[in-house]
Amino acid sequence: MTQNSAATTPKTSDLNSIRAIIEDVQAGFNRNDADLMNVHLAEDAIIVNARGVRLTGRPAIDEATREGLAAGFLRDATAYYQLTDIALLAPDVITAGKNAWSTQQDFEVGNPPEMNALYIFIRRSGRWLIWRRQNTLIA
Repeated sequence: MTQNSAATTPKTSDLNSIRAIIEDVQAGFNRNDADLMNVHLAEDAIIVNARGVRLTGRPAIDEATREGLAAGFLRDATAYYQLTDIALLAPDVITAGKNAWSTQQDFEVGNPPEMNALYIFIRRSGRWLIWRRQNTLIA
């Protein structure tokens, strides 16, 4: 885990929460289940999807996710995720990187990731939520 001097390692319970969120995002994506994929988004979340489209607010993100998974370019896609660089920036703010492969086999054989993402998680009412996410496809 790479960190700068201003960041610290989150508590184990917080790390486990962040890992569980990413597991739900992965499972939702692979099952074409937009509700599971987005269950941990803050209402005021902003994301940039893999096509570079900026989506603001949970309703817009949910709609775009449903369309993409149901009949769009993501319908037949799968992904395997690995968290990297998890850092606690403030008591209620965690950043994390995420590498992604189309299959678990690509990850296991050591192929380079096909996408990476930067997440910002915030804790609200005792629960970690995805507040910002920026996806970048790797050429």
